[in-house]
Amino acid sequence: MQNPTIPVSKYFKENYFVLIADDSADDRMLLKAAMRATGNLQCVGEVADGAETIAYLKGHDGFGDRKKYPMPNLLLLDLRMPVKDGFEVLKWLGTRRLRQLLTVVVLTSSMESEDIKRALDLGADLFQVKPRSHRDRQTMVLALEEYVANSTLASVRSVSGRIVGGSTLEVQLAMTP
Repeated sequence: MQNPTIPVSKYFKENYFVLIADDSADDRMLLKAAMRATGNLQCVGEVADGAETIAYLKGHDGFGDRKKYPMPNLLLLDLRMPVKDGFEVLKWLGTRRLRQLLTVVVLTSSMESEDIKRALDLGADLFQVKPRSHRDRQTMVLALEEYVANSTLASVRSVSGRIVGGSTLEVQLAMTP
């Protein structure tokens, strides 16, 4: 029996939910504008410090309504925030099961190698210096869309098969007898 080829669109969502954690209102606004201009990343929440980030992810302190504050697929996390910084959020996430369902991208102005190493050691999936221009933000958002979609696709499992290969265009499922 030949393996069926299933289009990736069957597994890709229309939108991936994004939580922006950044103490700069300007940076949050610019990120949301880039997301609106490019496609499938949808900002479902924004918080200004690490304590609010944790409260949102836990569903506490006013974030309990998951229809209004859905769980994100992607967390864009600044490192330098008040109350609790991004490193503290990464430490907290490292001990939680929800970490397996969440792509974490550190998006910060720091280019210090110590910050990069520490963030990645604490479990960040990616480290990205904040883009300066609108065009660079759009390029970054498009790359993040692809990264999140591919990360989601890699975790797809079929009840009657397993993923054996694929590309951004198609996934072949090997059917088990």
